[in-house]
Amino acid sequence: MTRYSIKDLEKYSGIKAHTIRMWEQRYEVLTPHRTDSNIRYYDETQLKRLLNISLLLSKGYKISKVSELDDEEFNETVKRFHRESLDTGNDAAIETKVNGLILAMLELDENRFEKIFNTSLIKRGFEKTILEVIYPFLQRIGLMWRTGEVTCAQEHFITNLIRQKVVVAIDAIPMASGDAEKFLLFLPESEFNELVILLSTYLIKNKGKQCVYLGQDIPFNDVIQVSEITRPHALMTFITEPASQDESQEFIDRLSKAFPKKSIIISGNVSFLEDLDPPSNVTVVLDLAELNHVIY
Repeated sequence: MTRYSIKDLEKYSGIKAHTIRMWEQRYEVLTPHRTDSNIRYYDETQLKRLLNISLLLSKGYKISKVSELDDEEFNETVKRFHRESLDTGNDAAIETKVNGLILAMLELDENRFEKIFNTSLIKRGFEKTILEVIYPFLQRIGLMWRTGEVTCAQEHFITNLIRQKVVVAIDAIPMASGDAEKFLLFLPESEFNELVILLSTYLIKNKGKQCVYLGQDIPFNDVIQVSEITRPHALMTFITEPASQDESQEFIDRLSKAFPKKSIIISGNVSFLEDLDPPSNVTVVLDLAELNHVIY
């Protein structure tokens, strides 16, 4: 059983820890477990319940009313609001959709994923679905995965479903003209988070640019060799799990020196990207929405 601290619940639900404690004491909406040393923790069922409480609160319910619902009433109310949010495609329901995707991942529920994705696709189109729903969801599960709250199987299950959608969408984009700006996209050695760079490939190709996509774990010398053959206007890469701040800085300095006349876009883990000192030809982007503006 995965154990969650109250800070984990705050992070994943958006509800402050002191509010959760107050609700426990006043309304008994959650009952934490205790370790042998009397440390409080929560399980997956309680996380799901809190995500669903967050949904009901967003629909105008008061926590006092939620606490009065028995399990059957609670579950039926959640299902009803979830169906309504899928049917209306309301922009205010984005957080609901992200929470729904989290539940789909935890329960390995492909049908739930398909309903959420497809209704968002109808309402927003593919690009906005990626920027407004899928990318925030990936940021959330990235935190959950790194801290051990999501198993590899759950993370692979949901990201492979998303990957299938993105690959099909990329394939549907018409080929850019031969004189269009060309981007070389790759992940450096020991980087394997391919999904985000696939999303970037979609955004870039959808702007009418050419893309040379190399994928994950590419040696530096191979990047140089491919660049000599393809002659891209710009390079893009991601750093998500650096060994140290110094090594990250060294990597982007090395890229800048190897490609002094090319634009280089770096994205990845916000927690350390903000502290890097990028050379003049390197642009650091913190998320896909910012990337969308940079490549416009």
